Order: sequence, then C-alpha cells, then structure tokens
Amino acid sequence: MSPFFSPTRKKIIFFDMNNTILDRRQCFDSAFVEVMGDFTARWEPEKQAWSSHDALQSYKLEWSRHRKTPLRSPISPDELRHVCLQKALQPFPIQVSPAFTRSFFEQVEEQEDNFVALFPGVEDTLEALSHNYKLAIISNGNRKRLQNNLQKLKLTTWIKQDRLFSSEKDGPRKPHPAIFEAAMKTIGMTPGQSVMVGNSWRNDIVGATSCGMDAIWIHPGNMKKIAERRIGKQKVIIIRSFKQLQYTF
Repeated sequence: MSPFFSPTRKKIIFFDMNNTILDRRQCFDSAFVEVMGDFTARWEPEKQAWSSHDALQSYKLEWSRHRKTPLRSPISPDELRHVCLQKALQPFPIQVSPAFTRSFFEQVEEQEDNFVALFPGVEDTLEALSHNYKLAIISNGNRKRLQNNLQKLKLTTWIKQDRLFSSEKDGPRKPHPAIFEAAMKTIGMTPGQSVMVGNSWRNDIVGATSCGMDAIWIHPGNMKKIAERRIGKQKVIIIRSFKQLQYTF
C-alpha cells in the first residue's frame, strides 16, 4: 500500500495526547477502582456484595445511557458525573453529595497518573516517524499533567517540551482554530505542511481541517483497516489503531 503522506510535502505531525497516545480510558478505570477500594474498605467483605469493579461498570453504563439519550435540559459534565456516581454507589451505605463527588473525582484524577500507559505500538511508531517528521502535541488537557506524562513515559525522546501546545496555555480549546493556528505559527509551519492525528472527530479532525490541515482519525470501530475521505479539500485518513500510522506516511 502506498503511503498517503510523504516527507516531500508534510513536515510536521501534530498528535492529540489523551486517548490517542495515552490510553486514558484504562487509566480512569484503574484509578476509579483504586479510589473506590479505599472508600469501601471500611465495610466488612462478607457484608459487601457489590465490588469496586461492579461500581465502575454501573458508573460507565449510566454515563453511556445519559450520553445516548437526548435530554430536554442538558446537564454539565460535573453534574453528569454526580448523577452517575450516585447510581454506582446505591448499594453502599453512603450519602453521595456533590461535595463527595468532587472529592472522589479529585482523588481519581490524582491516581490516574499512577496508571498512565501508552497504546500498543506508540514508541516504535514515534521512533519511525521521527526520522522524517517533526512531532508535536496539541491537546485540551492540563499542561502540567501533559508535561509530567511526557517525561514519565519518556516521550520527550521524540516530542520536546517546546512542541507541546495545550488549550490551557496556548489558546481556546479544540476544535477552535486558534490553538491549531498558534501551534503552526510557533513552529513555523503552514497547514499544507502539517497533519493532525487524533481520536476525536469533532475536536481533532474537524478542528484541524477547518484550518486547512489534513488529518488522521484513529477510530477503532472503522469497518476497513484504512479508509480515506474528504472534508472540503482536506484529506482525512481513518485508521483503527496508532500503530497503523506507519502505513500512512
């Protein structure tokens, strides 16, 4: 299969971080179970028919149900987390107040970095791409956490700290074009020289193509191994996993 992009035209690859390079969903699951275990440890096991893993599955099912059901009065992500946690903890003898929910998820966020992990093939793929392209990050994530994750997972071998662009510091959140434009301007690249890789169709793909960049959407549910489509004049390649990037460049 011929590559879709080549170093003669493309000079830099921008990546989303969370759920593109980092498996944040797995981090969240592990951290949720860890924190839940701390809360439920006070109850004797023989009286505890509902486990931390059961609570996690209940939370995720409730979250999914709400996200798929159109609401007359949409609620904020914080309110949704509270509603879902109340559902997940119904079997436990505990009052789930908004303050409890805030405290619980603050602890989950603190624990997540203990479980942070790369998707399969990330290191080998970044190493191969780094020989022909500059690599950078454009993320809506917290800048300090992104920096810590880059260092902890030794990603600075391929992605330097000065190529990390976060909405917290460098502009509005994706998909707003300003953050993409600021990143390209800082590095001295044009949209035609740039490619954006991400897992969010709205934030990463629509956001990048609106600035004139081509893009690669990592979509595990894609029926074909690799597919191509267009958004206006911009090329969008659809792949199932990060390691398939090696076939697109």
